[in-house]
Amino acid sequence: MKKQLFIISALLFSLFAFSQGIQFEHGTWKEVLQKAQQTNKPIFIDVYTSWCGPCRMMSQNVFPLVEVGKAYNTNFICYQVDAEKGDGIEIAGKYEVKTFPTYLFLKADGERFYNALGAMETTNFITLSNKALTALNDSKPIDVWEKEYSTRKNDTIFMINYMKKRSDQGLSNSQQFEDYLKLLSERERTSPTSLDMYYTLCSKRNNILKINSLTYTNLQKNKGLFYNRWGSQAALDQLLFSYILNSLNEAGTTKNKQLLDSVVTAYDSIPKKHLPPMTFLYRDELYTSYYAKTGEMKYYMEYATRFCNNYLMKVTNDTIVQKDKANFQIFKKGEKEYPANTDSSLLAQMRYYFANMERIRVCQSIMNVAWVVQQEISDKKTLQNALIWSKRSLEFMPENSGCLNVYANLLYKLGKQKLAIAKEEEALMSANKAENIFQMKRKGIEQTLTKMKAGEKTWKN
Repeated sequence: MKKQLFIISALLFSLFAFSQGIQFEHGTWKEVLQKAQQTNKPIFIDVYTSWCGPCRMMSQNVFPLVEVGKAYNTNFICYQVDAEKGDGIEIAGKYEVKTFPTYLFLKADGERFYNALGAMETTNFITLSNKALTALNDSKPIDVWEKEYSTRKNDTIFMINYMKKRSDQGLSNSQQFEDYLKLLSERERTSPTSLDMYYTLCSKRNNILKINSLTYTNLQKNKGLFYNRWGSQAALDQLLFSYILNSLNEAGTTKNKQLLDSVVTAYDSIPKKHLPPMTFLYRDELYTSYYAKTGEMKYYMEYATRFCNNYLMKVTNDTIVQKDKANFQIFKKGEKEYPANTDSSLLAQMRYYFANMERIRVCQSIMNVAWVVQQEISDKKTLQNALIWSKRSLEFMPENSGCLNVYANLLYKLGKQKLAIAKEEEALMSANKAENIFQMKRKGIEQTLTKMKAGEKTWKN
C-alpha cells in the first residue's frame, strides 16, 4: 500500500511540475552544477536583468507554459540568474553575456555547447531546446572553438568559420572581426566578401563596435565603397554614428578623456542631417553625457548650462511643430509599405512617435539634464535653474509623466514638499492613462511618491 501511494505521489508530483512550466532550480550555481553531474543532464540557464522588458515577457508569457515545461524540464537542469546579482555576475562574465535575455546551454561540467538570445515565440523557444540537444552531440562545441582561438587567430579560414559559429549562437564577433581584418591586405578589406561580412557584423545588435578600432577606421576611410552595400550614405553614416555612441559610453565608463576627444572629432565628421532621430544633435550633449558618467559635476554643469540656455530654452513651439509635421509626412509616405498584418498598436505608437519626434527629443534632453542636477547637486541656485529648465519641458508636454516626475523631484529637493507631492500625483495619474511608450511607468512614480510623503530622500547625494 505504501509503495502504491509512493508511486501515485510521484506521478502527481511529475504532472504538477509539468503543469507549472519550466521548473527553475533555486540553489547556488555550485549546487546546480553538482545536481547536473549527479543526474548527468545538461543545464539550461536563462540570464536576465531586472530592467529587461523582453526578459519579463519570457518569464511571464513563455516559461510558465505546459508545453515549454515539458520540453525543458525533461531534458535540462534549469536555472535562472540575474546578470547583475550574486552568481549571475560570475556566469555572465564567464560566458560573455552582453545582451538580455541570453540562454546558455551547458554540459554537466559547465562547458558551453550552445547559446541563444532574445525574446521569442513559444514554438521557436521549444525548437531552441531541440537545436540545443542536437548541438550537445556536436563533435566541436563552441567552447572547443574558444580554446583554439588564441592559437589559430592568424588562420583566416579558421577565423571565418569561428565567427560563423559564434554568430549562429548569438555571440558577439566585435573582437574576432577586428582580428580577422588585421590578417587582410588593404585591398582585401574592401572586397565583396569583406563588405558582406561587415554588413552581417553590423546587423547584429550584440556586436558593440567602437571608433578606436580597425573596423571603424577601415569603414570611415573607404565610405564610398561601402555606400552601395548599405543602400545609402545616410544609412552608413548612421552606422558610423552608432560606433561613436558606443565609444562615448566607453569613454565615460573608463574616464578616458582622450577617447572623448576622438569621439567629438568623429562626430564632427558626420553630416548632422544623417543622424537618426532622438540622438545627440549638439556637441554639448556629448560632453554632458561623458561628465554625467564620470561624475565631474563642475564640467557637467558648464556644458549642461550652455546647452540648456543656448538651445533648449530658445527653441520655440512653432519650430517644433514644423519639424514634427515634416517628420510625420516622411512616416506617412513609408507607412503604406508596412505589411497588412502589422500590429495596430505598434503602428499607433509609431504614428505618435513621428508626429511628436522633435517635441519628445527636446523634452528628453531637458529631462536628462534636470534629472542629473536633481540627483547629484545640492546648490540651491543650480537647482532653481534646473527647475526653470524642467518647467520648459512641461510647456511642450504638460501631461507627460516623465516631465512631471522630474519637475516634482526638483520641487521636493528645494523643500517644496506639498507642491512636489501634488505634481508627483499628477505624474501618477498621467502614467495610469498613458497609451504610449514615451511616458514614465507608474511603478517608479509610486515609489517616489511614497518617499515624498514619508519625508525621505529621493536623490543620491
